[in-house]
Amino acid sequence: MNMVKIIAGMIFPLITFPYTSRILGPEGTGKTNFAFSLVGNFVLLAAIGIPLYGIREVAKIRDDKKSLIALIQELLILHCFASIVSTTAYLCLILFTHKLHEEFTLFLIVGTSIPLSALAMDWLYQGLEEYVYITVRSIAFTSVSVVALFLFVHHEEDYVSTAAITIIATLGSSVLNFWNARTIIFAKRELPWRFQRHIKPLIAVYALNFIVSIYINLDTVMLGFLSTAKNVGYYSSAMKLTRMLLSVVVSFGGVLLPRLSYYLANEMWGEFDRMLQKSLGVILLFCLPMTTALMMISREILAVLAGSKYLPAAGCLVITAPIILFIGLTNIFAIQILYPMGKEKSLVLSVSLGAVVAVAVNFLLIPRFGHFGAAWGTLSAESVVLIAQFILVRRHYQIHWPLKNLVKYIYATAGMMGLLYAVRWGVPENQMWIRLSIDVPVGTGLYFVILFLTGEEFSHEALVKLKASLIQVVGVTN
Repeated sequence: MNMVKIIAGMIFPLITFPYTSRILGPEGTGKTNFAFSLVGNFVLLAAIGIPLYGIREVAKIRDDKKSLIALIQELLILHCFASIVSTTAYLCLILFTHKLHEEFTLFLIVGTSIPLSALAMDWLYQGLEEYVYITVRSIAFTSVSVVALFLFVHHEEDYVSTAAITIIATLGSSVLNFWNARTIIFAKRELPWRFQRHIKPLIAVYALNFIVSIYINLDTVMLGFLSTAKNVGYYSSAMKLTRMLLSVVVSFGGVLLPRLSYYLANEMWGEFDRMLQKSLGVILLFCLPMTTALMMISREILAVLAGSKYLPAAGCLVITAPIILFIGLTNIFAIQILYPMGKEKSLVLSVSLGAVVAVAVNFLLIPRFGHFGAAWGTLSAESVVLIAQFILVRRHYQIHWPLKNLVKYIYATAGMMGLLYAVRWGVPENQMWIRLSIDVPVGTGLYFVILFLTGEEFSHEALVKLKASLIQVVGVTN
């Protein structure tokens, strides 16, 4: 179900991104992305670490109904209180900052996502591993927002409407989550209130999330303050494509967190080790070709999906493409190893180093190189975090790298690269559509054909399980 959600999450942006980027242009795109990036920091403040902490804690006690009710009620109250504080601080900022006050309506609309974040409660459904509900809900509200975009966004000045449509979809999703959880939220409580037990771990998780946000959201925010809206549009468009592929990696780690936390809570070390082995293999399986292909077809992707006006962002795609592999690995180190083990201090240390590097590089390079400077800042930060977390993980866990399969991934990626070079040699640059229509399906197919021919085990196992699942579905349907 999570794979269905991931695929849908990639298909919908492929539908909307070409449309909105052409309608709004680099400047309108830059304004909306600047607003969402700024608000993202206040949403993070409102969350106080509950989304990540909640998944782990719900997974641990999901079989104990009394404790589960107590936990959910306490975390929801804490989240609501923090949301009120964060929303108040945000309103003061947009009222008294001239650059933000100029687009007051835009920032006010986007800012409603701060109080809505408390109602979302995604951590509850993820902790309980209710992925059918999560997937259906996500696809439903995303579909509504896609239809609304085509109905109401037709001009460059409609960037405010674009933001409003996104917020309305968020509102619907949050209200539905809250409504479905009402029997737990308003259940009769049988245990005493113990808010204090969450304070220390939440502080650690919040510090982690806050520091991570410095080099995830602050790049766009700093670019908005230190450069032009057009440069923000170039950079955010490139990062949107990169993060579209990253969503596969990040969501994979999120799915495994509750299961790995459950294994650790019950001291099931054999299952924990086997799950991590599969996780590492799958990350390398997908991230190596994604990173390589994105670097090679950056101009084609931007020209076809965003339009020729965004070709100045092609260099950003080339620079930031390696973070797909870097974040894929840090997702394993951080979310699947260190955090389930309770090593929050190690996580905070690693991301703190990345945040310092991100801020320093952005301040040095953005004023001179604009969107390219922000791209180098992101790459530098993720590189430092990867190195730091690798060193820290080795203190607590012995990683077993799938070296035999890694060689096969490299062979398959090299074969794919040969095809992409051949396409560039045979198809003129002014025919970007033709290039991309060959690159993606044929390159992907060639990659997996080489893996099957070399006997790579993870893709073979996935194919066997997929066939079994399809047979089961067909059997139930009949």
